[in-house]
Amino acid sequence: MFARAKAFVASRKKELFFIFLIFLLAFGIRGHLMIYDLMFEFDTYFHARLAQYVLETATIPLVDPLAYYQVPGGATLPTSGPFFWVFTAAIFKIFTFWMPFSKAAWITAVKLFPAIFGALISVAMYFLGKEMYGKKAGATMAIFAAVVPAFVYRTMAGQFEEDSLGFLWLVVGLYFFVKAVKNAEFNKDTITNSLIAALMFSLMAWTWQMFIIIPIILVAWFFSTIALMWFRKESREKMLNIAKNFAIAFAVFSVLATVLTGAGWIGSATGYVSSYLPVTAQNVDRINTQGGDDTSVYSVTVGEEQFGFQFWGNKYSALIVFPFAALLIFIPYRFFRKRNDYITFIAFYWILVAMFMAYIRLKFTYVFGLPIALAAGITVHELFAWTGERPGFEKKAIAFAMGFMVLVGIAAGTFFVSQNVPNIEQNNGWKEALYWMNENTPEDSKFFNWWDEGHWITFIGERAVTTDNRNYELEYNADVARFMLAGTSQEALGILEKYDPDYVIMSDDLLGKMNSLGLYAYKTANRSDPRVTQFTSLAADCFRASDELGAQTVLQCLRIAGLFVRQAHRLP
Repeated sequence: MFARAKAFVASRKKELFFIFLIFLLAFGIRGHLMIYDLMFEFDTYFHARLAQYVLETATIPLVDPLAYYQVPGGATLPTSGPFFWVFTAAIFKIFTFWMPFSKAAWITAVKLFPAIFGALISVAMYFLGKEMYGKKAGATMAIFAAVVPAFVYRTMAGQFEEDSLGFLWLVVGLYFFVKAVKNAEFNKDTITNSLIAALMFSLMAWTWQMFIIIPIILVAWFFSTIALMWFRKESREKMLNIAKNFAIAFAVFSVLATVLTGAGWIGSATGYVSSYLPVTAQNVDRINTQGGDDTSVYSVTVGEEQFGFQFWGNKYSALIVFPFAALLIFIPYRFFRKRNDYITFIAFYWILVAMFMAYIRLKFTYVFGLPIALAAGITVHELFAWTGERPGFEKKAIAFAMGFMVLVGIAAGTFFVSQNVPNIEQNNGWKEALYWMNENTPEDSKFFNWWDEGHWITFIGERAVTTDNRNYELEYNADVARFMLAGTSQEALGILEKYDPDYVIMSDDLLGKMNSLGLYAYKTANRSDPRVTQFTSLAADCFRASDELGAQTVLQCLRIAGLFVRQAHRLP
């Protein structure tokens, strides 16, 4: 066995070296945020805390031990996430040789994991592209997956969420699915590949809710491919072989996904198609409305619910030309020149569905990152196929153009990461406050807080909170907003009596968010509501006071119940 492994390495030395370089490129761009002490965004801290419970107790609690302390019986945890928590905890245990838990070591691992996952997904894109169209396409896909800012964003160091891992299972699953159907055969090997693909797709379902794009893409691919084969008058046997491999993969995936996540995914997938595919006045209005049907407080106040199209320049840079080139030119050209292509509709629908999602919502721009890399691979493959035996000048021109786009991608990805400083590392006093509460407040302390920083408080401060970024129930956020907008101390203290906290902690940036607080306080998505607009230009009666935490100055505001903001204040 060792001799065979040695022979394999010797025969693939150049390819393995290239794969290693891809991994280094992808990890290097993403690893920049390792320079900071703590992690990016907010949800990272929630997932880090839940995985920490797995590390310390080898179990996942039934209810949240720290968040929503006021909920009778405790707040239940989300169904998506357990696999991610157990998977990352297991890797950490293995690589620390089962040593006693160290939170400092865990924070380092939490920062490392997303960058490693992103690099592995980039490598997986090489194998997917190679299987679909050859080494040039695979190399192109891997390089652009490594650098496209939208994909880098959710896989850069410190972005410890299930979506940093989820696409790994999708790409690997598609690799095996392509192997199963690319030759329109049905035998032992294609059955095995179909089953492996189903297993990988199921792991994505267990990891991340975005797996609903899998049935959408596969079903669209199947019917389009069969229709094209019928139009070309291909043999019934080949169409039946395609159908049998698809049926095996889709049926096994459906059963496993239902067992692991419940049957709700079926309605989510079909509902998404029916909500956007038919060109009706209602669907057009849904596309043009922030939040779609969800015209809630969250849809109009949470930044990720904004339209995605306006952020394409930042998220994709010049690489955005590739999906348009692939959809409009090179995929049709490929169907025209290659009659026995049974896989390109997979690429077509992955690009098209992801492009639409990224167009309507900022939160989906990440989903479009890998399809852009896929489109780049198709573009390169078809350009070189078009040149054929033409003089070397055309090939050199293509190589030069692609080299230039690689440099653009590397520059865009590197610059993008450098501009994304973790929120908690910005000089606003939160990090110092969290360390202070961890060291100076009783372990059973309860904090009355705004949801933005809930995950920070529970993971770093290790104290219970009223609410966090999951927004478990609007009523809790509404009460905090009403507290912030209270006209008198008596009104504010009356709200606090409902929650009986030991401390109140607020951030001074809420002084600039009075309009949003009004939306929460009155549970309305109408920014023109007179009850909300009265706070738009509200000037709080504030003065500066010394900050014992970090020798800084903080604001003390009489308008907000006489309590300090950005500083934990012990209630009498």
